[in-house]
Amino acid sequence: MRILLIKPPYTRIKGAGQTPYFPLGLGYLAAVLEGNVEEVKIYNAENPPPDHQEQYHVDQDTIFKMRAQSYQRYLHALKDDQHPAWLEIMETLKTFKPDLVGIPVLTLELGSALKVSQICKEYSKDCRVAWGGPHPTFESDDCINYKEVDFIIRGEGEITFKELIDKLQSNRNLNSVLGLTYKSNGEAIHNGDRELIKDLDTIPLPAKHLSLHPERYPPIAMGSLITSRGCPWPCTFCSAKTFWQKKARYRSSESLIEEIKKIRADYGMNKLIFWDDAFTVSGKIVSRYCEKIVEAGLKPWWRTATRVDLINTELLTLMKKAGCVHLDIGVESGSERILKLIKKEIAPSQVKEAFKLIKKSGMTGGAFFMAGFPQETKEDLKNTFDLMKEIEAVSIAFNILDPLPGSEVLKTAREMGMVPEKVDWRDFPFWPLNHFVKEVGKEEFCQIAGEMEAWSHGYNRRWQNLLQRAKPIISYRLKKLFRGV
Repeated sequence: MRILLIKPPYTRIKGAGQTPYFPLGLGYLAAVLEGNVEEVKIYNAENPPPDHQEQYHVDQDTIFKMRAQSYQRYLHALKDDQHPAWLEIMETLKTFKPDLVGIPVLTLELGSALKVSQICKEYSKDCRVAWGGPHPTFESDDCINYKEVDFIIRGEGEITFKELIDKLQSNRNLNSVLGLTYKSNGEAIHNGDRELIKDLDTIPLPAKHLSLHPERYPPIAMGSLITSRGCPWPCTFCSAKTFWQKKARYRSSESLIEEIKKIRADYGMNKLIFWDDAFTVSGKIVSRYCEKIVEAGLKPWWRTATRVDLINTELLTLMKKAGCVHLDIGVESGSERILKLIKKEIAPSQVKEAFKLIKKSGMTGGAFFMAGFPQETKEDLKNTFDLMKEIEAVSIAFNILDPLPGSEVLKTAREMGMVPEKVDWRDFPFWPLNHFVKEVGKEEFCQIAGEMEAWSHGYNRRWQNLLQRAKPIISYRLKKLFRGV
């Protein structure tokens, strides 16, 4: 059986520009299938050919307007069968000749995932399509009704997907595959839920070597990895706690060291990015990771993300010693009232102190901010903007909330009359077509949020320019640090 795992294009189609990345989730799926099927490959359709990258540069005063333009560009592309991304996907299908295509689906990418699925059926009516990821997990009833979709993998996918493929290859009944939703004689069948994998070390390391078009990845893309799965915090805007059943699980330090060594051996890469939901959920485990990295003499150069209440001087010192150079923090809001309503369980004062600790440790810090919460007011937005300007961060990511399946904020938006009970997510008016703030009209919200985004864009650009000028000094210090590695 030939399996093609396709990450559907989204940012690529919007033309907003994005650094090519490796889809770790598909890497893990490919790893459990390798050796059990005729061939399996990972095709990240988000990464265009180097000579076809289409990016739209905008100046600071037009950055907010660009959001609307890029989303309209995406909606238009969904109706354009001759778009280069869709033609490339069809050509890839014809060349690889898959029997089954697996597609991870985020709610914002639903339209693109459906388009890819349609292309699969156009390529061959016998090509079966399996969806996985957050959106199909939370909306399995709707998703299995799409005529282009044959199977839904709910929740953690490795074991479920492997069992599905095993059953299909041996032509056996699918009713025993936990976590699977499928069609039988036109009827949707939802098998029982599957428990989370107890030991993450039993999952093979992501099969990055099974990538189609490896030339499309910059070296840093192959330095991506995770040390844990899940987040136990109750933030209302996030679906991770529901998807991962409100718990976090961790790999052993031996498994982590093995993967770091493999990344270096296979790709010559010593710069790493840990994509955990919150890297320091367990300070004890992170300390053990760092101690083992130091003991192994690996001297990697890495970055990750966490929460303000999960760091302290001792832990940051150890992380720095193990090679951490940058730490992103999920701040979200500068309003104490909003932080309580969204169950972030932190205060603005903790945010300020956290960035002082990061700077003192010798690392740089970045911040994730968000606006557009249903209960937000102009005063709350002002508090967020003020905090953005006050903290000592070298990068600020600013986003607008969309109430998505699996999140508590979707329930709140429904209770406040802003989202209907029944939603066709294919036509849902995501930002910037809509906003979900009860107390601030769309025009005024767009103006305020536009100022915040324009400021953060200019702020980041100034820091990038400073870092670029400091690059020769940084490069010299890194070479000195890694000498003999």
